[in-house]
Amino acid sequence: MTDGQIILLCGCIVLTTFTVEGIAGFGATVMALPFVALMLGVEKAVPLLSSCSVLLSLFIVCRARKQIDWRQYGFIVLHVGLGVPIGLALMDVLPKVWLLSILAGFMFFTGLRGLLTLKRASVPETVVPSKGGKNLLYRFILFCGGIIQGAFSSGGPLVVMYASKAIVEKSAFRATLSMLWATTNLCMIGKWICAGNITRQTGGMIFALLPFVVGGALLGNFLHNKVNQFAFRVLVWTVLIIAGGILVLNLCAGK
Repeated sequence: MTDGQIILLCGCIVLTTFTVEGIAGFGATVMALPFVALMLGVEKAVPLLSSCSVLLSLFIVCRARKQIDWRQYGFIVLHVGLGVPIGLALMDVLPKVWLLSILAGFMFFTGLRGLLTLKRASVPETVVPSKGGKNLLYRFILFCGGIIQGAFSSGGPLVVMYASKAIVEKSAFRATLSMLWATTNLCMIGKWICAGNITRQTGGMIFALLPFVVGGALLGNFLHNKVNQFAFRVLVWTVLIIAGGILVLNLCAGK
C-alpha cells in the first residue's frame, strides 16, 4: 500500500469518526484507533489521533465556549486527575486485558440499557455533584476513569457515562467534554513530545489529515445543530455500544 493510499484511507476513517465526535462530543479516537493502527501501528496511531483530536476539541470549544458547564468540568477534572497518577504508576502492573474487557462490557451494557430505558418524553435525571449518597458511585467511576486513562489512555468512556447523567443539554454535554479532551490530550501530547513519540513524520501525517479533520469538524457541528435532544441521547448511547464492541474486537485481535 502506497503512502497516498494510506493517507486516503486514514482520512476517510478520520472524517467519519470525527463527524460522530463533532455531533456527540466523544468517540472519535476509540472508534478510529483499531483501523488506523492496522496501517500505522499502535505506537504511531495513538499520538496521531490524539493530536488530531485536540484540533477537533479546540474547534468545538471555540465555537461553543459559552455552553461549557465549568462546574461539571471542574468536578470531572478533579476526580479524574486524582486517578491518573495512580494509573501511570501502575501501568506496567495492572492486568490490561481484564480491565479493558470489563470496561468494554460496561460500555456495551450501559449503552444498551440507556437505549432500552430512553423514552421520547422523558427528561434524564441530572446528577448533582455535591449532594446525595448515590453520587459516591459517580465519583468512584470518574476516579477509575482517571486510573484507566493514566494506565491505558482509555478512561474516556467512564467519563462519558458520568457526563451523560450529569449534563442533560446536548450542547453543554458536547462543549464540556470537548474542553476536557482538549485538556487531557494536550497533557498527553506534551508527555509524548518529551518521550520522542511525536516525530517530524507524525507532524507530516497530521498536516496531510488536516482537511479530513476540518471536514469532520464542520460536518459534525452542522449535524449537531440539526439533531433534537432525543436523537442526541440515542446517538450517545449508540456510540457507547459501538465503542465497547470495537474495544472487544480489538482485544480479541490482540490475543
